[in-house]
Amino acid sequence: MRVSLKFYKIIGNLLVFCITFAIFYQDIVRTNFKLNLRAFSLRTDYKIPSQKWIKEQLNRFYDALDTEYQPPSNWMNVSIYQTYYFPKINIIFTGIPKIGCSHWKELFLQEEGVLKGRLDYLPDVHLALSLPYRLPLLSSIKKRKYNEEIKTATSIVVLRNPWVRAVSGYRQKLSSEVTQGNTLLKHQLAILHSERNISIKVLKPLIDTLAVTPTFEEYVRYTVQGNEKFLKDPHFKPQYEFLEADKVRYDYIIPMEFVEHMSKEFLKKLG
Repeated sequence: MRVSLKFYKIIGNLLVFCITFAIFYQDIVRTNFKLNLRAFSLRTDYKIPSQKWIKEQLNRFYDALDTEYQPPSNWMNVSIYQTYYFPKINIIFTGIPKIGCSHWKELFLQEEGVLKGRLDYLPDVHLALSLPYRLPLLSSIKKRKYNEEIKTATSIVVLRNPWVRAVSGYRQKLSSEVTQGNTLLKHQLAILHSERNISIKVLKPLIDTLAVTPTFEEYVRYTVQGNEKFLKDPHFKPQYEFLEADKVRYDYIIPMEFVEHMSKEFLKKLG
């Protein structure tokens, strides 16, 4: 069968497009990986968003999911384990990983009188210290005790630019970079096994010595593939899945990029 010259031109153009896109994609990844994560929040040429505007954007998002965001709040029936109630200061906080939730928990525990100062090892705040304050774990007796107080509690959640949060998750949990948190071996193994087709048995000793870790490009490709177990990990789970939008609403929704400016009003409530 004879193939026309036009066909070869189309194939050639497609190859040029694919190669150009691949190069462009690599440049995007490298540029953003070197991104100064504080640069955006330190800029002065933008307008700080209002709570009204932020909640309007959330409403638009949840409308697309056929979910109502502004129902009467019913905090006693939330089931997500990342939501906490601090009774002495009457604060409800949903702590999404990779948005600075460790520092927020530390602050609230200081105000509760549990901590007298800063922790030497910040990840300790997630275990025994904050666990008793998880709202879904409150006993039925405590729920009855706090029921009226919770109705008047001030609720807060901090959200983050998804791209920057993804970079933060990679740096702390998957890369060889030394950070305040621990890497997640099971995800490192899964990504490398998937992307490089190397057996787990061969990979494990290499990862243990940090001789090999997933690249950022491999992490991105693995994420885009939609691995369910990986996306259920709270460090990589989409932020909206932490918000029970059909049950509760938040008094304060603070983008992490604006936290220095927007948290002042909220922190006044803590004295």
